[in-house]
Amino acid sequence: MTRKFYWGWALAAALALVGAGILRAQEATAPPAPPDPPDPPENAQIFVMNDGTAHLGVDLSDVTTEKAQELKLPAVAGAIITHVQPESAAAKAGLQKGDAVMEFDGVRVRSSAELRRLIRETPVGRTVEMKIVRDGKTQVLSAKLEGERESMSITGPAIAMPSIRIPDIQIPQAFSIYGFNRVTLGISGDDLTSQLAEYFGVKQGKGVLVAEVTKGGAADKAGLKAGDVIVQVGGKPISGVDELRSALNDNFEGETRKVTLTIIRDHQEQTLTAELTRTSHFEERTSNLIEQNLEGAIARLQQAQAAEKTARDQELRALQESARTNLQADLQKQRAEMKSEWQQQLQQQMQSLKDRLKQMQNQRVALRQNESI
Repeated sequence: MTRKFYWGWALAAALALVGAGILRAQEATAPPAPPDPPDPPENAQIFVMNDGTAHLGVDLSDVTTEKAQELKLPAVAGAIITHVQPESAAAKAGLQKGDAVMEFDGVRVRSSAELRRLIRETPVGRTVEMKIVRDGKTQVLSAKLEGERESMSITGPAIAMPSIRIPDIQIPQAFSIYGFNRVTLGISGDDLTSQLAEYFGVKQGKGVLVAEVTKGGAADKAGLKAGDVIVQVGGKPISGVDELRSALNDNFEGETRKVTLTIIRDHQEQTLTAELTRTSHFEERTSNLIEQNLEGAIARLQQAQAAEKTARDQELRALQESARTNLQADLQKQRAEMKSEWQQQLQQQMQSLKDRLKQMQNQRVALRQNESI
């Protein structure tokens, strides 16, 4: 069942409590009844929902260059833990505020958005290993992922008899976000990281990356697509999901209104107009998830890096071959020069020997002539 279905049941339960108070007040003229049981404790939990999504129990932020230097990280990558929920899977695993998660279940973590995706895609109950950096030292921790739990509590004071008292019903903030007063654009998205901003051509470096679009929703009708980056609402810059939600809900009067969205698509800035409506009906989400686009983008980046490495290797081999050819030419030239010099020296030595032989022959002839005399 969807989240909205549960919120509807929660409202029905709240209305039932109000009706029960009025009914008991109307029965005040009846004969005295036995004493009521003790009042339930405040903030009593009525029900707990589990939508089957894996949950680690942390709040995350991206790694900046300054943070990487401060935390002594090996690279400007990973996700920094800014809060650990008590008694969560992260707390049981020993994760702490300030830890930098570098790997999750053997997969390198590039950003907080990627870590959230990896957690969502992991089955509930699986134990995963996470490589973290704490105080400049690398550690490996194991965490057993739990189901994401969402609860609604309805509280109220005891109903005094015979006076009429309607119990105070405290509705959590999440109810106003997902309930009947919600203004929805019809998307799911994540805060834009610096690396993704560079890839998608967002010069501002901030915005909301659209992960999926609700079929038939305001974003779908306005022409918004998965992979678009929302950078402004009504001409006002936004830096993330929280500011986008606030800009859509602030000063909303009536049932509908039109807003101007400034987006970045294919490295080009465009303007779309979306008509927002207060909704409470079920919605069918499209399957064009941004994770698929991101995987393709990462694959293209890896291909580009591989091509660049191949080009560098080819250039290096060409330089090596040129150096080898020049060296061989120099060696051959030196050999030729040395050979010519050796030949000249050899000729001179041979000529010297010939001259000496000739002198010796002349001396021998002279001696013979002297003997004959």
